[in-house]
Amino acid sequence: MMKIKLTALLLSLPCLLSLACQRAPSTQNAGARVTDATGQMVTVTDSSRIVSIGTSVTETIISLGARDRLVGVDDSSSEYLPEVAELPKVGPRTTLSAEGILSLKPTLVIMTNDTGPPQVIEQLRGAGVTVLALSANYNVDAVKEKVRTIARALKLDAQGETLAHGIDLDMAEVAELQRQVKSQPKVMFVGRGPNMPNATMSGTGTTIDEMIRLAGGVNPMNSFQGFREMTDEAVVAAAPDVLLMTDKSFERSGGIEGVLKFPGVALTPAGRDRRIVHVSDMYFQGFGPGVGHAIASLTFALHPEVASPEMEAERGYMVRPDENKKAGSHRAGGDNTNAAARPGAPKN
Repeated sequence: MMKIKLTALLLSLPCLLSLACQRAPSTQNAGARVTDATGQMVTVTDSSRIVSIGTSVTETIISLGARDRLVGVDDSSSEYLPEVAELPKVGPRTTLSAEGILSLKPTLVIMTNDTGPPQVIEQLRGAGVTVLALSANYNVDAVKEKVRTIARALKLDAQGETLAHGIDLDMAEVAELQRQVKSQPKVMFVGRGPNMPNATMSGTGTTIDEMIRLAGGVNPMNSFQGFREMTDEAVVAAAPDVLLMTDKSFERSGGIEGVLKFPGVALTPAGRDRRIVHVSDMYFQGFGPGVGHAIASLTFALHPEVASPEMEAERGYMVRPDENKKAGSHRAGGDNTNAAARPGAPKN
């Protein structure tokens, strides 16, 4: 009798195992679960058609090797990242249109939580589109967390860890540079956008403010948050040693001679020494995987005592003078428009 029962059990075992396999959830097809900026859990079941909002988000997706999943990007991503210049544009990051995004039939929209307007985000969710909104915090730890979250959402966890490790390596080089810094200049950021009649300056709570700090400078405009128009009184009182600009702002302003005509600039140490530093616009488009490279380049630009030619050649960073060198202006090179080319980043 015992032998008969054992035989019956063995005969039924393949069937039982087959049923168990049929009932077990498929981990391969299961959605990726990630946490958004509000602490809510978001399940991503399909990341085959992504609309990316924000250059740091788009840069991360490209660096993870998922460029082929992108079907649309915001205007800034299109302007500053050549890899996506030919993709459909969905508008400026803060004035999006739900209709334009939905027309691309996305399965996933990834953005930072300062994207808007809010009603557009709700329209997208109401239409059944998965929206992943990430923190817009401007610090290196937040960049690594953003990289890992996007990688997890796209089921590219290993690539995400490689990219995060690359950021750590870059920041280790920045720390090495900082040990050689002997000055702490007051650095005032000046910006002039398209069709802007007046230039603005950056206060606290911005990407620029954090970049200045990480590069070993001090932002003297610390009495307000965000941006304000320049005034004679504020600029003279700040007495910056260096004026920091983006390449495009510098060009729009008419070069160094145009910048010296901005309110109060000629009466500051930066103006008298004609010390205007201009860097890639991409550096201030939100922190992405190339943040360490950008900080290193800015460190060289702000601290001449660090920027020896031997050091530049060794590290692959470059601070190259432009045609305004005789006027005291120079450009921090090493454009951060292709983070995938960085050491430690996954190859596309």
